Amino acid sequence: MGTDRSTLDTEALGGETATEVTGLTEDRQDYWDGYYAAHRPVSRPLPSQFASFVAGELEEPHRVVELGCGNGRDAIFFAGYGHEVVGVDASEAAVSGCRDLAAALGAPAEFTRSHIEDPGLAERLGPSARPTLVYARFFLHAITDDEEERLLDLAASITRPGDLLAVEYRTVRDSTGPKVTGSHFRRYVLPAEFETRALAHGFTVAYAVEGFGFAKYRTDDAYVARGLYRRHEP
Repeated sequence: MGTDRSTLDTEALGGETATEVTGLTEDRQDYWDGYYAAHRPVSRPLPSQFASFVAGELEEPHRVVELGCGNGRDAIFFAGYGHEVVGVDASEAAVSGCRDLAAALGAPAEFTRSHIEDPGLAERLGPSARPTLVYARFFLHAITDDEEERLLDLAASITRPGDLLAVEYRTVRDSTGPKVTGSHFRRYVLPAEFETRALAHGFTVAYAVEGFGFAKYRTDDAYVARGLYRRHEP
């Protein structure tokens, strides 16, 4: 895992150095399984501010592929507005909870368990007659540099010119702020360098902003970047 493009929250990793983070994939999966097993929504959750913003940018029904869908609140929100939704998460507990919640609410959203580096994921997602939105909120900073590259590879492989990639993530400026969920793995991202990598994968910036106030949760007012990228002609 490279570390030249980001800062790691080593306190959240038990004081481990960047070179020790490479073996954390299974530990992170166990952590998230435990987290989502203990945080299963029992009613319709509110969507994130970012999901509401992105939904307002879509002029027609899309196939929405949410990477790192977590408890499913944004996936279920998009499904409620007529989008064809597939939520992806590596946590079995998260996917199980999403499926149960979608069934209870009658939300037409599908959920699949997969790691972002699974080479068969793109094929399993399959084609869609609708335009595609690849959506990742608070997922980018929860994965490694190498996994970020796989995310962009996947986004490029399942989109066509005109399709969209939407991301919101904690930036390097957020590394010193207070965290309500202090035990989460975090990799603080440099927006300019993510944009450069997105461009190399065929995505141009349609909208980009960063700052406080976009993702406030209790006392945690994260300094985030949010971006909407459009797939351009090769």
